[in-house]
Amino acid sequence: MVLNYIKLESVLDDEQSYVTKIASELNVDVKAVHHDIVTNTCFEKADLLGWSPEKVVKAVFFRRGAELYGFIFPELGVFDRSLHLDKKTLAEVLGYTKKQVKKFNNSYCPIGMEYGTCTPFLFESSFDGAEMAFGTDLKRVFVNEIPRLDDEIVDISIGGNGELAHKISLHLPYSAIYGILNRKFGERVQRTHLFN
Repeated sequence: MVLNYIKLESVLDDEQSYVTKIASELNVDVKAVHHDIVTNTCFEKADLLGWSPEKVVKAVFFRRGAELYGFIFPELGVFDRSLHLDKKTLAEVLGYTKKQVKKFNNSYCPIGMEYGTCTPFLFESSFDGAEMAFGTDLKRVFVNEIPRLDDEIVDISIGGNGELAHKISLHLPYSAIYGILNRKFGERVQRTHLFN
């Protein structure tokens, strides 16, 4: 498959423009890629690119009442069996009891995203109360720490809505996801071990 690289600024929402600025400050190369086939899952994207699924990174969001938490990690599942965060891991990472995490669900996408386009690169206003219009408040984002992948080029969705959003990705080093988010949002973004 031939990858069609396009201008990064042309695919970022205005509220994601921090990605270009911070990537430049960190001397990180972030490339926008257009492909002709709609993808919704990490396995579909890996198959399309001819990459290992662990080089395709997902953003998953869990909601409990008004609280919203993001989790960013590569697809570490096998043979179309996607890796999911379980309630035990949620409880450990968030410091909640198992009873409290039973009320979490992940059927929610933050503003500017839909199923299949969820991206680590949140809108700037996501932490500034914009999600409250939808009855949620984004509290924290956790990026899975996997040092062996830090320098590997990975694929992430760009966000957005509609067919075109499912045909555009970003390619960048795995460690740059945390680097960019942490530089923008500070301590609200943390690296942690989500899976043993």
